[in-house]
Amino acid sequence: MTVVLSAAIGVIVAGPVGGLVGAVLPPTFNRFRPDRHPLPSVNLVLLLLLVELRSGLSVLAALTEVSATLPLDENLRIVARVARVAGLLAAIPYADDRLRPVVAQLARAQRSGASLSGTMRRMLDNELAGERARRIARARTLPVRLMIPVTLLMLPGLILFLYAPSLLGMFEDLTGVLN
Repeated sequence: MTVVLSAAIGVIVAGPVGGLVGAVLPPTFNRFRPDRHPLPSVNLVLLLLLVELRSGLSVLAALTEVSATLPLDENLRIVARVARVAGLLAAIPYADDRLRPVVAQLARAQRSGASLSGTMRRMLDNELAGERARRIARARTLPVRLMIPVTLLMLPGLILFLYAPSLLGMFEDLTGVLN
């Protein structure tokens, strides 16, 4: 439906070429569109686990509650189910790359008797610090990435805006046409 609508708008605005462009662009953009339900980040899982552990639940109950809270995360649900049946150590191979360190750290803390909420808090702090470092590194590359658009788009307009009145005055003096 969107293809037909965009092609019709393209024909009205720009004729046959616009119709062709309007018919081709929507499927192209749909291919690059992100998933409608992306997986929750590790930060969210860690935060929810920290809340559940601080509320007094056991590790397995906290993992089950978090998996119930995030129903779109299929891997988290599988890990919670395996951990409930066979234990946290058995659930580590079932975790994907983003959940494996969390489950392994939970199993290690449970086995050693370390503070589970402290462990989750440290992991959450480390994840947030890593995310902040990645964002700062990306922000530092922004001037370099903006150099070409500024040079190609803004600089010619600025030059035209600054010199156009004097150029028009000079052409008027030379030709006398604008009087």
